[in-house]
Amino acid sequence: MRVIVNPKYAHLQKEIEEIPRSFQEKGDVVYDGRNVLKRIGLGSIDVVVKSFKKPHIINRVVYSFFRQSKAERSYIYSMEIQQHGFDTPEPVAMIEQFQNGLLSHSYYICCYDGGETVRSLMDGKVEGNEDKLSAFARYTAALHQAGILHLDYSPGNILIHQNETNEYSFSLVDVNRMQLLSDIDCDMVCRNMCRLCISREVLTYIMTEYASLRGWDVESTVSLALRYSDQFFTHYIYRRAARKEKEKHIVSLILFFRLYRSVRKFFSWEPHISRFLLKKEKHIYDTYLCNNLFQNCQKLDFAICTYHLRDDEEVISAFLDKHNCTYINQKGFFRHKIRSVVMRGSKK
Repeated sequence: MRVIVNPKYAHLQKEIEEIPRSFQEKGDVVYDGRNVLKRIGLGSIDVVVKSFKKPHIINRVVYSFFRQSKAERSYIYSMEIQQHGFDTPEPVAMIEQFQNGLLSHSYYICCYDGGETVRSLMDGKVEGNEDKLSAFARYTAALHQAGILHLDYSPGNILIHQNETNEYSFSLVDVNRMQLLSDIDCDMVCRNMCRLCISREVLTYIMTEYASLRGWDVESTVSLALRYSDQFFTHYIYRRAARKEKEKHIVSLILFFRLYRSVRKFFSWEPHISRFLLKKEKHIYDTYLCNNLFQNCQKLDFAICTYHLRDDEEVISAFLDKHNCTYINQKGFFRHKIRSVVMRGSKK
C-alpha cells in the first residue's frame, strides 16, 4: 500500500491507513455511481473519501508504471489549485492499494465542504441571479488567466459559497482531470464551457461578462460558446441517457446508429445505399428515442435540432409535451428565414 498524507494531517496517519479496511462499513454515502463518495469522521475533522472504481487490466498497468493514478492526481492538483490562490476542499491524503504488483484500488481523502453545486444556477434564469453569474464569470476568468483548465468543468464539479457580506466564492471538486497551461485561448475556453449550462440565456450572460473581462470580442465569443454547447448537448444526448439506463443493449444501439450515420455520409453519392442506411438509422433513432430515452429515464437534459423539416417544431413540441418535458425554443436564421433551430430542456 502506498500512502501520501498532507503534512498538516500527519497526526492522522494511522487512521488514514485504516480507511481501505473500514470504508465499506463506516460513513455516510454522498454519491454511489462509478466511484463511491462517503463522508467520514476522521479524528476531529469531517472528510470525504472518494473510492475510485477498480481500473481494468490495461489501466492497472498504466497507473502502476506509466501514469499517476486518479487519486494521486486529485491530491497533487488540489495542492496546485491552493498554491495558485483558489479554493478546493483541502487535500488530506491519497491511498493506493496493489495486487500482484498492479494498482487495484485507490482513495482520495479531502476535507468536507458544505457548499452547494452551481447546478440550479446554471439550469435556471438570469433574472435575479445577476450577482452570482457575474461573480462566477470573474472567478472563471481568473482561473483561466492563472493557467488552470478543469477538463470536466460542469455544474456538479463547482461549489458556491456566500459570506456574511453577500459576496460569492467558488471552489473546484473532482480535479483529477485538469491541466496547467501557460495560455488558455478563446477556443479552448469556449470548448471548456460547453457542458456548463442547459440554459442558453445563462451561458450567454456568463460569456458576455467573461469576454469583457478578457478584452475579447463579445459577439464572436458568445457565438462560439453557444455553438460548442449546442454540439455537446446534441451529440452526447445518447451517451448521457445510456448512463441512466440499465439495459446493456442501449449501448449497442447507439454504436449501430452512429455506424449507419457514418457509412451513409460516406455513400452519399449512391442514393440506393444512402436511402437504405437512412431507413436503418431512422428506425434505431425512433425506437430508442420513443421507447427508451424519454419513457424510461427519470431525469434527462436534451437539445434537439428542429430545422430539418418544416413541421419539426410542431411535431417535436407535441412529443415533448406528451412526455411532460419543460423546454425552450430558440429561433435562428436558417435557409433565408427565421425559424425554430433547437429545443433545449429537461425531463425531471
